[in-house]
Amino acid sequence: MKIMICGKGGTGKTSLTVLMARILSERYRVYIVDSDESNVLLPTLLGVNPPKPLVEYVGGKKDEEVFEKLEPDIIGVLSRVKEGIRLNLLPPEYVSTSNEGISLVVIGKVREYGEGCACPFNILTRILLGNIYLERNEIVLVDTDAGIEHVGRRLEEVSDGIIAVIDPTLEALELALMLRDIAKNLGKKFWVIANKVTEEVSELLMREAAKIGLEVNGIVSFDKEVYLSCLKRSSLRSSLAASDLKKFVEKYIFPILPQHKS
Repeated sequence: MKIMICGKGGTGKTSLTVLMARILSERYRVYIVDSDESNVLLPTLLGVNPPKPLVEYVGGKKDEEVFEKLEPDIIGVLSRVKEGIRLNLLPPEYVSTSNEGISLVVIGKVREYGEGCACPFNILTRILLGNIYLERNEIVLVDTDAGIEHVGRRLEEVSDGIIAVIDPTLEALELALMLRDIAKNLGKKFWVIANKVTEEVSELLMREAAKIGLEVNGIVSFDKEVYLSCLKRSSLRSSLAASDLKKFVEKYIFPILPQHKS
């Protein structure tokens, strides 16, 4: 199964992606695809060294028109079996694996002034997800870039489900509503997780979500340990946020996955 973690900037997508991967890894083989071209913190929170960007393996960053035309060649480079792309068969320098067995693939990062937009990274992500081969015990979580660039690049078409992460802001609610409609039109599974929620705003947030017809499936409490992990550049193993997130995973994600003990 391929699940995209989406939402506006600052909602905590990366933190929740890492925490969810750790929860899922108790039963499944989990891969994280980092398709956010700007945030570099994911390897730190996962407790691994950053792998080489996958874009380098396929010949480096090119104009989006060139990338589109090279799709068959890129698939050929990435594929190691006839069924499609197997992430565990990529060269080891392009995959970092945590102590729990969670593997991380980084698409690419914008790091130089004037190097151009991140469009090629989104195209590569779509090619990867559209041609990936997964066993029944394997799950891919995609940490997307902030906002809606991935919508313009049709990444949702090559996923099985979408999680919209919101914080207590109207902007986050409106973006989640748009993602819900996209998921519905594409026939994809869709969930909303409210993150960084305090007692003071919890009731108001749920009320505002209800006003626009948005169902919130999970609530993750504000957890200072998440901030401390980010500031200290330490592996993220939050207790409060992880506990809240596990309730969501057990209610909505585990029941739709193949029953498997890894």
